[in-house]
Amino acid sequence: MNTERRSTRPLIAPLVLACLLGAFPALAHQNWLAPNFFVSEAETAWLSFDHTFGDRRFHADSGPSAYYQWWIVGPDLKIESVPSLFIGKTKTVGEVELTEAGTYRIEAEEANMTWTKIKSDGEDTWQPGARGAFPGREIVESKVFFAKAVTYVTLGEASRSVLESTGDPLEIVFQDHPSRLRTTESFRLKMLSLGKPVAAQELRLFADQGVGHDPEVNCTTDTNGSCEFVVEHPGRYLLTARIQGSTSDDPQVDGFSYSVSVMIEVASKTES
Repeated sequence: MNTERRSTRPLIAPLVLACLLGAFPALAHQNWLAPNFFVSEAETAWLSFDHTFGDRRFHADSGPSAYYQWWIVGPDLKIESVPSLFIGKTKTVGEVELTEAGTYRIEAEEANMTWTKIKSDGEDTWQPGARGAFPGREIVESKVFFAKAVTYVTLGEASRSVLESTGDPLEIVFQDHPSRLRTTESFRLKMLSLGKPVAAQELRLFADQGVGHDPEVNCTTDTNGSCEFVVEHPGRYLLTARIQGSTSDDPQVDGFSYSVSVMIEVASKTES
């Protein structure tokens, strides 16, 4: 079991938050984790998940970069790497047996990677590394990227330990349990950055058959970072958030881009 985890503490400080959605080609496609189940009443169960990028949810388009890592966080908050992974061209598939009752958090994370946009032969390309890694090159900008895809699954009785804030550069925290979401009933969320509320930023909700970048519903966070959604139809939905901005005192890095997505399932209110 691997209980060590790459740090997600920011490499730059201080940060000036700004919402500049869709500014970078690297962010054109949304990434998500789709599990084979969200709730199981069995004593043990094999969980599998797809991690992929695309404009249409549940339709694999392009696989994640080599800089991603995949984690299973159990009800006891132990963090384990996924024991079985297939890394393909269009998606990564993971599989793990769950044996302890409770709610698990599944994560795919690219933590604090610095990328620099370089102009070459009239074209802009992103390369890993800060400004100092490219002496003599024409540099357009350099940014720190944090990206995470999350989903929650429950085996037996639901638990809340994995719903607590992780202190990530950006996260969506559930006030209502993600395994108990029902149609026509509101569910509350918080957007946090390094454990602090992110106000006046957009949380987007995509339906499973949605295409492109137009969400089914969006919500702007209040001063506490809180947001509330109600959906009318059962099914799978994808929650997404992104914040971007500039740095004030790091000559090697110009700014940052943090993004997160959470796959959820909303059941019909008539279901038990």
